[in-house]
Amino acid sequence: MKRYLFALWVLTLAACARPVVPEGGPKDAAPPAVVPEKSTPNMATRFDGKEVRLTFDEWVVLQDAANQVLVSPPLAKRPEITLKGKTVLVRFKEDEVLRPNTTYTINFGTAVKDLHENNPAKDLRFVFSTGDFIDSLSVAGTVVDAFTGEPVENISVMLYDSLEDSIIRKERPYYLARTDKVGAFSIPNVRAGVFKTVAIDDVDQNMKWNENERIAFLQEPLTVSDSFGNIPQLRLFKPTPALQLISPNANRYGLIKLGYTTAPDSISLQPDLPGLKWLQERDKDTILIWYDRPDSVAWKLIAGKDTISVKALSRSTFLAGNQLAFADERAPAVVDQRRNRPADPAPAEGKIKLPPKTSNINPNKPLVLLFSSPVAEFDTTKWLLNPDSVPIRDFIVAPDSVGPRALRLQATWAEGKAYTLTLLPGAVTDMYGTANADTLTRILVAPVEKKLGALNLTLKNLIPGQPYVLQLLNGNALEEERVFTATTPEQRFVFSKLQPVTYTATLIGDQNGNGRWDPGNYFAHRQPEPIYARKLEPLRANWEVEASLDIAADKAQKRKTD
Repeated sequence: MKRYLFALWVLTLAACARPVVPEGGPKDAAPPAVVPEKSTPNMATRFDGKEVRLTFDEWVVLQDAANQVLVSPPLAKRPEITLKGKTVLVRFKEDEVLRPNTTYTINFGTAVKDLHENNPAKDLRFVFSTGDFIDSLSVAGTVVDAFTGEPVENISVMLYDSLEDSIIRKERPYYLARTDKVGAFSIPNVRAGVFKTVAIDDVDQNMKWNENERIAFLQEPLTVSDSFGNIPQLRLFKPTPALQLISPNANRYGLIKLGYTTAPDSISLQPDLPGLKWLQERDKDTILIWYDRPDSVAWKLIAGKDTISVKALSRSTFLAGNQLAFADERAPAVVDQRRNRPADPAPAEGKIKLPPKTSNINPNKPLVLLFSSPVAEFDTTKWLLNPDSVPIRDFIVAPDSVGPRALRLQATWAEGKAYTLTLLPGAVTDMYGTANADTLTRILVAPVEKKLGALNLTLKNLIPGQPYVLQLLNGNALEEERVFTATTPEQRFVFSKLQPVTYTATLIGDQNGNGRWDPGNYFAHRQPEPIYARKLEPLRANWEVEASLDIAADKAQKRKTD
């Protein structure tokens, strides 16, 4: 009985000692506040202590202190941050040496919250100086994604008192802040001086940059003085990796696939097999090499500085399973090397066929038909184009510049009609001599013109002589693209027969003239190529929209709405 009463007494004391949310009463909306007389004095000078104590006016909790609490300038070692009752303790390591005559700021972010309502302490910062005065200047700005223009959260913005480029790899910064949800940052209590300014997506949280992390930087050194304002917008980008072959695949006869870390524009190809028939197809970071040779022999492909060994694969085994079809209906045949037979054999007799796919015709473009392997010949007498029951012959078929597997179909389309495109057996033959054995069918739908719209887009403040890429986007899908060099500061582009949706006009300042957007290069001191985007008003059927994109008015790189 004595043991029972003692245990009950201990539990009662524990219940009394544990803070609990009081019942009833108004909701506590006030954030916890520091009680100055019970805390280490803020804004102190000649500070030489090893501990900072902040006592609050209510019970608090400490959350995610490792990420939320920032010390600027950064310390050599992470301080120990603990909670004892209503007091938050920041203890420096015993061997930590503070810089002389330096103002330090401990920014707690949202790490300290009240116990009951989870309200974070507002603008909780502790500032002290190891010298005779507190530095009072500040640096502020924003960080956005260089391509989308959207603000980026939780990016480390760093100031260095060395202007050496490699400093961001070797040392921690002199000042540090992180961006908030709207991409904004502020570094208070900065001394006057000249700094290198960078922002990095510090994934490994070591306060140093590596090439796998996104980065933004100011082109020129930052001079902080009494007359200093906000810094220019920092545009964050992922550096282009060094061109490297990462995934060569030559396991099936007739096709080699080379995957690279970035677009392999500079890669030259040279097979070491005389008389080899081969074609290449390039798409973004991939090169496809299609080849054929009557006898099966081993050979090598020289691709830039790399050499790809191609085994002596059986041509006859490959041909036994090779079938020509539309690319979106059949992937290229693959050979099972272990069994030396087609891994994807021809379909069995009586196999149920799926209904033909339907494609919408874009009146502004020829219809591009992509096949499963490069096309060598086509016989238009076996091509049937039926709007009704009677085939028409008023169409043209030709190879397309998209690649060796593409054919371009041009015709005069009657609006509002559905066409059946039929390719009879033998209509198309690939580079291996395989013709389509099955009938290939597509349903093509021509839009009604009065259900379409038009867009007249005026670009303003262009730089004459500068190459540009103008893209019209339907969501993330590319509707149309115009590559041009500006001849005058203002140019007008007409887009006709568009589907009635909301489009975004994107203009890339193509400074290197390669026809695409390129990120920056920190060590080459090259900023990301400028990109301007504007979400246009919705396009309605049988309507014409006038819109403009003014480069001078859109320097902030943020997507806007007309």
